[in-house]
Parts: sequence; structure tokens; C-alpha cells
Amino acid sequence: MSSEELTVPIPSKEALIRLASIAVRAEELLAADNPRDKVPVGLNTIKNDRRRTMESILVLLADAEVRNYLAELERLGLLPIK
Repeated sequence: MSSEELTVPIPSKEALIRLASIAVRAEELLAADNPRDKVPVGLNTIKNDRRRTMESILVLLADAEVRNYLAELERLGLLPIK
């Protein structure tokens, strides 16, 4: 399939907002070792923050709008192979 033939489906507004939320949460999760706006805290607090962030990502990924959009992208071969 050439790039000229490639048509990426447009996500619904809800799916787009949830995908953006996932990106923000993932950034928080990956940057948890160097929090910008937080005072130093104990290891348990950091672990709990990471757990809550990961739970937020999983909830967003379970959303029907997001699942349907990702399934469409996968069907078109636009997502990385698992």
C-alpha cells in the first residue's frame, strides 16, 4: 500500500480526547522519577502514584470508542505488530 493510497480513519472527538489523555498519563508514568511539581516523597507514595497512573491508562484503553478506533487502525495495518 503506497502512502498515496493510505487513508487514516478520523477518530471521534471522544476517542481523540481519551487518546490524548493516555498520552498525558504515559508521560506522567515515564517521568515519575523526575516529578517537576512535586516535593520529595517516600517510595510508597511514588509506587502508589505510578499504580494510579497505570490504572488510569488501562481504564482509558478499555473505553469502547478507543478500542474501536484502535481496532480499525490495526485492521488497516497502521499499528505496530504485537
